[in-house]
Amino acid sequence: MYIDEIELNLEEVLGRFVTEEISLLQVNASEQSISNRLARIIESSIDGWDVDCEYNREMYEIKKLKYALTEGTEIESKAVVPDIIIHHRLTNENLLAIEIKKVNNHENRFKDHSKLKAFREQLGYKYTWFVDFNTSKGTAGVKDSIFVVG
Repeated sequence: MYIDEIELNLEEVLGRFVTEEISLLQVNASEQSISNRLARIIESSIDGWDVDCEYNREMYEIKKLKYALTEGTEIESKAVVPDIIIHHRLTNENLLAIEIKKVNNHENRFKDHSKLKAFREQLGYKYTWFVDFNTSKGTAGVKDSIFVVG
């Protein structure tokens, strides 16, 4: 899980996040808190790109994608707010979209995977990454990490 363009090893980023921010997972902090700290670690590891949380813009418009919310349902156009993105603001240079979940969030993972596929196909993100975190005191850490190349 290495992104050549920015010389970023995502496994190392996750390891650093778990080492430095394990308490967020142990206390079951919000996904927004987890995303924010993960984004800061990513930002400190790269140069020349914007790293944003909850960035809902495509240029000056609200970011929208067409994707299915559950298997077998119709594709819908939805405003989207990705957990973390690496991009150049006010351009179409989109590198990485990240969605995270905590295992105790029982939302269907299909929606996140469908949304990440739409980021690649509709907005030209080269990579997408889904991370599922364990958030109990004894097992806090990364449950699953899926890296998808566009």
